[in-house]
Amino acid sequence: MRQNKIGVLGGTFNPVHRGHVDLGLKIKAAFGLKKVLYVLSAQPPHKKMQRLAAAEIRLAMLKEALRPHPGLLPCDLELRRPGASWTIDTIRQLKKENPADQFFFISGSEGFLKIRTWKEYRQLFREVFFIIVIRQNSHQVRVERLLHREGIPIGHPPEYSSLPPTAFLVSYASAYLSLSATAVRNGAAQGRDISPWVEKNVQTILEENKLYED
Repeated sequence: MRQNKIGVLGGTFNPVHRGHVDLGLKIKAAFGLKKVLYVLSAQPPHKKMQRLAAAEIRLAMLKEALRPHPGLLPCDLELRRPGASWTIDTIRQLKKENPADQFFFISGSEGFLKIRTWKEYRQLFREVFFIIVIRQNSHQVRVERLLHREGIPIGHPPEYSSLPPTAFLVSYASAYLSLSATAVRNGAAQGRDISPWVEKNVQTILEENKLYED
């Protein structure tokens, strides 16, 4: 019987912002997770590399953003693995290294609706529980329809089955729900004050490295 419930939140974090941190804190509390791993995607297969800051700099910003929150941890696993950063490979490696833990993959609804483009996505459903954050009301029905077509049951925490597949749908109120890394990058490029969107130490790294400037 697996004991520790671990959240896995992947992304380019280009850059990490307050919305990422707020999401991890809320999901951790709602699902009783021991911790949430923020897995930095080194070579994202579905995103253009344009304006993507160096992985080492993104990792440095991630560490600073999560430092005040002991239950939220940066993970450089994909930086240490060559090739494209596929979720299925990451989950398998995490499970191999932590066989006593139970993993919950956290995904925004926008990304989840494209899951059929992911490597071995059907196997991924059977490797890990999914927590899908509904970011737009219009996504709810589409996500439920996709899950139904793939034969994935919708769960209701804290009643977990012992093994995947199960997906949990989450909606929550947050001042940062609509905040995106794109908005932060555009704000930085335009010389706007981005302090409401990112932690102070993150902003310092961003400015020192002149990231996202036109």
